[in-house]
Amino acid sequence: MFFAVFPAAEDARRIERFRQDFLKANHFRGSMLRQDRFHVSLHHIGDFKRLKSPRTYAAELAGDLVQLPAFEITLNAIKSFGAIPKRGRAPSYPLILCCEGAALFELHEILGAAMTKSGMRAFPDFTPHLTLSYGEWPILKQEINPIHVRITGFCLVHSRLGKTKYRIIKRWPLVEPKLLLH
Repeated sequence: MFFAVFPAAEDARRIERFRQDFLKANHFRGSMLRQDRFHVSLHHIGDFKRLKSPRTYAAELAGDLVQLPAFEITLNAIKSFGAIPKRGRAPSYPLILCCEGAALFELHEILGAAMTKSGMRAFPDFTPHLTLSYGEWPILKQEINPIHVRITGFCLVHSRLGKTKYRIIKRWPLVEPKLLLH
């Protein structure tokens, strides 16, 4: 279970076009993340065989405490994270897009504080990234033409371990402040 932000469908299509062009130009092979699973993880809650209602309830309470406006992030570089060992097979290297955006860090921090207030453990370390695929070899960090992505909400996600399926437990919109006219 984890908290994450997902790009809108149009942004996900732009990220997918970038991925296809990059992989083709670099003769990169590997296991591709489905476009509908592109996301930036905010906080990992834990790996559980079954969802426990007290954990889910506490996570929902934490999400309810967050109130921020929508914001934009910038995907500005591509690189690989360290190898993930595979039993009996060659390791795989997560290929990721690096994210920038002060509001993304603010959301991570505020959500972490809300998790702590709700009795959960929040992890202070945060390397914002969007995973594209898992490849056979690492890619060194390269700057890319920036991809701007509008973030209008965040979600509590249940990922079925080993099943590559996400179930959105709850969504929270990030809303623009209302202007008061007099």
